[in-house]
Amino acid sequence: MIHIECTVPLRASRDAAWRLLREQAEAPQRFVANIVECKVTRRGAGELIRRVRFGDGTEVTERVVLVPGDEVIFELLEHPTFAGEIRYVLSEVSGELWLSYYFRGETRSGRRLQPGELEQVRDGICRTVRETARLVEAGNTAVETA
Repeated sequence: MIHIECTVPLRASRDAAWRLLREQAEAPQRFVANIVECKVTRRGAGELIRRVRFGDGTEVTERVVLVPGDEVIFELLEHPTFAGEIRYVLSEVSGELWLSYYFRGETRSGRRLQPGELEQVRDGICRTVRETARLVEAGNTAVETA
């Protein structure tokens, strides 16, 4: 079992943070530089199925569940390396807003991680959470690409 988490404080309103998380679920390529395409293939009440393509050609299919104002859950349906789920969670502690990212999962059957690969995943997750917090606090709606 693999468990990775990263939590950062947010100097923004819950509404502003939620708007950005919802936008990231719908159009992640606007926020994550190495995502080149996202197609929403199905929508339902509070959830969607999306196919994301990365710059290296990797494609991932996810079921995204939106818990308004609190949480976004990404269930990895098709991923070349991992099975499991990712959660973005907004929480308040002593009047402060926090953004937490959790990955719980495992490698797919027959797939072994190369030395250093898990550390690269951890580093990427922490960078993503810090960048998301920066975007929320700055009131930006997309990552700068230039």
